[in-house]
Amino acid sequence: MLNRRLVVALLLTGSVLPASSMTAAAQEKLRIGIISDFTGPFANVGIRLRYGIETFFGEHGPKVGGREVELIYRDVGNGSAAAAKQIAEELVVRDKVSMIGGFSVTPEVSAAASVVTEGKIPTVIMVPSTPALVKMSPYFVRTGNNMIATVWSGADWAYNIAGRRRAYIVVADFAPGYEVQNTFKKRFTELGGTIVGEDRAPLSTVDYAPFAERIVRANVDVVQMFVPTGTPSISFVRALAAQGVFSKGLAVIGVGETDDADLPSFDDSVLGVHTSFYYASTLENPENTAFRQKLAAKFKDAVLAPYPVTGYDSMQVLYKMAESQAGKPFDGDSAVKSILGYKWNSPRGPASIDPESHDIVENYYIRRVEKVNGELRNVVVKTYEQQPPRF
Repeated sequence: MLNRRLVVALLLTGSVLPASSMTAAAQEKLRIGIISDFTGPFANVGIRLRYGIETFFGEHGPKVGGREVELIYRDVGNGSAAAAKQIAEELVVRDKVSMIGGFSVTPEVSAAASVVTEGKIPTVIMVPSTPALVKMSPYFVRTGNNMIATVWSGADWAYNIAGRRRAYIVVADFAPGYEVQNTFKKRFTELGGTIVGEDRAPLSTVDYAPFAERIVRANVDVVQMFVPTGTPSISFVRALAAQGVFSKGLAVIGVGETDDADLPSFDDSVLGVHTSFYYASTLENPENTAFRQKLAAKFKDAVLAPYPVTGYDSMQVLYKMAESQAGKPFDGDSAVKSILGYKWNSPRGPASIDPESHDIVENYYIRRVEKVNGELRNVVVKTYEQQPPRF
């Protein structure tokens, strides 16, 4: 940080860089730090984000706004807040990055907030969806999803579309889970519904049988779930099926638990499960069709899913900010300002950055798992168009 403070001090005392130095500064390499988990329990987040990032990079090339672009990947490894903060500091001080993107879980973002604020580093939050995060730094912009807006759509669907009136809530016992619990309860009861029971499951558990038993005994007609994707979500759905939840006509609404990349690991018990999320691989729009082809050409093992799309869109936002700095020394404040109100057509549908909150405005889709050509797929049954961020 000392180098940045020295520059500020020189400007305040009236020192002026020669024009030749200004030109050189404008053309120097643009480094973008990517912080995520590429190993450990959250590795699938970082790996899938990287699919989208590299797809964009391969398509648009390593140059923007007259500068060569270098991507610097850093692995947090276990969702550690302390590690994320240290990595952010190293990227700013040692690697001299101009921008940062990524993050897998909420604590990583909150830990890095002071670093990016002091360094005036525009930073794109790709995955963590806790609404308050984006307010922690004026240099934060979000391209994933706002959790309250996501769950608001799911609760509205449960009451107004599915006609459900008695709900049970089961969420993982950590901050985003509490957000889901509170949001669903607030919206569902505002509409006239009743919350019959609520549970918080340990984040590390894969045994959901006790929760499924309580759901069946509660005499409810809808279940709001929020558990980690992968083994936990597969186990939760199987536990519900074992208790006959689906045969009793209960609706199940989640928040992306039936991730497209994980669907091949589910059995047919997942058929009919609904989720509210910002993307579905079955979306029919020109951008999604094109992205499907680009992703498959770049990565033979990649599955069309939300995180690759988020990585791709995040690079679009980062490149847009970089373009605004063409021909001049990079300035974090004006770079962020350039992206406020920015609109683009994404594989997820129309998207934009809200000028006031720096959060994303996008569609939220109610998806139902169905068999399509013999494969499990998330099929869109309801679209909540251009939902604003909610706090």
